[in-house]
Amino acid sequence: MSNLKSKILAIVLLFLVIAVNFYLYRNEFKVLSDPNDNIFQYALVDEAKNIWLNIFHAKLSPFQLFDSWNERWAEGFPLPQYYSHIPEAAISLAGLISGVSTYKLFVVIRTLAAVLIPLSFFFAALILDLPWLFGVILAFFSQVIFTNGLYGIDISSFLWRGWGLSAELFAIFLLPIAFAYGIDYLASKKNLGKALIFNFLVAAGHFGMFYLLAFIFPLFIVFNFKKIKETVVRFIVFTALLGVSLSYFLIPFLLTQNYRNFSYWDSLWKFNSWGVKQSIIFLFNGDLFDYNRLPILTLLIVFGVFYGFLQKNKLFKFLSWSFIFYFVFFWGRTTFGHIIDFFPGISEFHLHRIVVMVQFVGLWVGAWLVYNLVTSANKFLSRVELAFKLAIKPFASRSSSESEGSLRRWLAQTTDSRKNLLALIIISLSSLFFIFKLEQPVFKYAQENNDMIIRANREYQVDYPDYYKIVQTLRKLPKARVYAGKPGNWGKNFTVGETQVYMALSRDGFAVSGFLPESWSPNSDQEQFFDESNPAFYKLYNIAYVVAPTNYKVLAQASLIDKAGKYALYKVTTDGWFGLGRSNIVVSGKKTDFLNVTRFWFGSELFNLDYPQISFQTASLDSGKSSISLEDLNHYTDSQGLEDIWVKPPFNQLYQNEPTGFQKVTERTLVNGYSAEVKLNSSCSDCVVVLRESFHPNWVVRLNGKKVKTIPVFPFFIGIPVQGAGVYQISATYEPGLLKNLLLILEVLFLGSIAFVGIVIRKR
Repeated sequence: MSNLKSKILAIVLLFLVIAVNFYLYRNEFKVLSDPNDNIFQYALVDEAKNIWLNIFHAKLSPFQLFDSWNERWAEGFPLPQYYSHIPEAAISLAGLISGVSTYKLFVVIRTLAAVLIPLSFFFAALILDLPWLFGVILAFFSQVIFTNGLYGIDISSFLWRGWGLSAELFAIFLLPIAFAYGIDYLASKKNLGKALIFNFLVAAGHFGMFYLLAFIFPLFIVFNFKKIKETVVRFIVFTALLGVSLSYFLIPFLLTQNYRNFSYWDSLWKFNSWGVKQSIIFLFNGDLFDYNRLPILTLLIVFGVFYGFLQKNKLFKFLSWSFIFYFVFFWGRTTFGHIIDFFPGISEFHLHRIVVMVQFVGLWVGAWLVYNLVTSANKFLSRVELAFKLAIKPFASRSSSESEGSLRRWLAQTTDSRKNLLALIIISLSSLFFIFKLEQPVFKYAQENNDMIIRANREYQVDYPDYYKIVQTLRKLPKARVYAGKPGNWGKNFTVGETQVYMALSRDGFAVSGFLPESWSPNSDQEQFFDESNPAFYKLYNIAYVVAPTNYKVLAQASLIDKAGKYALYKVTTDGWFGLGRSNIVVSGKKTDFLNVTRFWFGSELFNLDYPQISFQTASLDSGKSSISLEDLNHYTDSQGLEDIWVKPPFNQLYQNEPTGFQKVTERTLVNGYSAEVKLNSSCSDCVVVLRESFHPNWVVRLNGKKVKTIPVFPFFIGIPVQGAGVYQISATYEPGLLKNLLLILEVLFLGSIAFVGIVIRKR
């Protein structure tokens, strides 16, 4: 009965933690528009909804859910090849089936995930057969952690006023359970299926979070050395099956890395992390766990690590060493240089995100220390009670033997469940102290967040009718890119509510230029050199529309189309998605070498006339073209030898006349691409039709029905070589890679067979 009461009290305390979260983040359910990364996250949900609708109408293959083109930013890129896609597909499908607004559903789901994170930590403790009291402490710690926006587990990563990292949130919500089932399988050979499913779901939510978690499983082998053979075999089985389940994502991701940008515009600390000095400062000034309050959680975690070293409990000894590993790993390339790139895929990873696992493991060891302190305090109280009884024994009316007999009976009744019940009462009082004293920064942050949401919603409702009018006009116009400023200029203060217009437009399905929520597109960095006062750039990027404040002086060649409130819509004349140019130069190098040379191309006489071919091999492959080999960002080799790009710009000595006799008869938008009819009046050995979308090998281009090979051309567009005079019917569509399709089919068959065999064996 006492043990049951202990569990009931644990549930009550857990319910209290979650109820506090519901209260703190209540206005998150009411968000009308986001000012952060959630704009990007919802746009992916909206994109998945469009794909579902086209699948239902038999216009697209279901494989498009796993490999599709997203052109809302930076001239397009195949987002599912690099990023989360299964949660977006699930949310959008749920919205279509239920009839609930997709955006509203997205807001509710992400808020519930944030509110219920303590529940996930609690269940993870139970999976590992840890005490319920420990589970409650761990759950409580997961919602009191607080940083100054370090992209970690704390709530500032997810709220409206924070970073809006909902993909990371979905992964972190499942992270404790994936960890627990994974360790449980390695330790006891139980729950392999659940370990695979939850680790796969973490990877589907945010592959970077799974990648960081994955390091912990081989570390466990070292700490289970007495059963190392069995553990190694289980690890191989687990890794192999998980690798198969993720191969549809991993293999294409690795094979197409040249078409995934490494950005020079992203902050260096994101790629390199903070280094040993700053990491230690973050830890001991409380920024990793206790920003803007007494570093009590930090101290519990630090002492918990040392306490774990002394433990006989293998799990927490292992977790203490894991904390050291992740904390050292968090120092990043700033400390270790390129040695850290020994780990596969780490060279382009944002190493600052390792903070998630530093915090995750830290919460476990800190909670374990508190659990042991509480149970030790309980034993101490029992001894105090015993001393009190012995002190009053001489005054008792009963005989000495009777007193001793009563004492023995009392000691026999002092069971573990009674101790746990008393311990739970102590922790509940301690929790109240934490809530009302130590959680003040969280309370303050949450209250300010609630106030900001109310104000932003009010402002959004005022601005939205005028913004909506502009959007409706845009939807009636031929499809082209839209420019509404960018974060570095007037676009930052041009808003609908508190959401920048360029963000809102991308959320609402328009291809925008200038806004980079992510920088994976190979056109991301080059796009930042866009000059809004130069008509040639509008032509290059097919920016046919400008949305700007009514008092802003736009490009002289722009003509006003519509006006509503503070919003004005302008038209700029471009030649559409397809253009014609020459390509008689090959520029070769690594993908990280092209930024400066592209900038010089923008300023040369070749701009919009000659589109140099981009090669990741040697520049001498095409002997009919001039060749430039990039040595790094600042040096190149041509026929004259090694040159400094800043001393001798590479295109100054080259000039091409604009091709003549080219006529575009028609151009139209397809479900997953574009088509056009063009006419070339005379032969042209080096002419290319340029499709103003980012080059990727999964684009399938046909000339007059015949599939042709394309080439990447500056800035990183699709070049379609044409030579003979005549009329060309061009179709260009993005189609899921054959390898990915094959891997998906094989995975389903393989894993389905394993599941079937497992069920049959169990029944027998």
